[in-house]
Amino acid sequence: MFDLSWSHIAILVVVALLVLGPKELPNAIRTGAQLLRTGRKLAGEFRSGMDELLREAELEETRRTISQAMSEGVEKTLAENVDSTGELKAAISTDPLKELEAPSTTAAPSGAAAPEATPTIIEHDAPPAPPHSILPPEAPPPVTEAAAEEGTKEPSPVPAESQDQKQSAG
Repeated sequence: MFDLSWSHIAILVVVALLVLGPKELPNAIRTGAQLLRTGRKLAGEFRSGMDELLREAELEETRRTISQAMSEGVEKTLAENVDSTGELKAAISTDPLKELEAPSTTAAPSGAAAPEATPTIIEHDAPPAPPHSILPPEAPPPVTEAAAEEGTKEPSPVPAESQDQKQSAG
């Protein structure tokens, strides 16, 4: 703080010893230490008092903000502090279904009636069956003309694979 070197301190001690003398020097040091302690104590009290005033000012500002929010309404306060540009309110107030239901504003050619705008409904196909699903049994082969003329049907051979499936299913 004072930027004193050892040589400066030595000079101050010699001057104090010459001015005060060896008898009064201990009393002068004791008095100086008491004054220093008192000064530090006053500075600490001043600092703590200023900190307390700052805290009270912050609390008072918070109290004012809360009472203002209660008197004006929470929605207005949020609109001012959170959504000052109005971007969030515009995004929330837009109804996407109304855009689809609104009639088209395009002008029809003269003499022609404007068709009514119907909302476009998008339907998605069902997802494919998983690969481990059970396959349906194979259809019997079509009856040939020769067999139809004879009136008799030959039993169609059933593959071994479908017989295994019937046995495991039953």
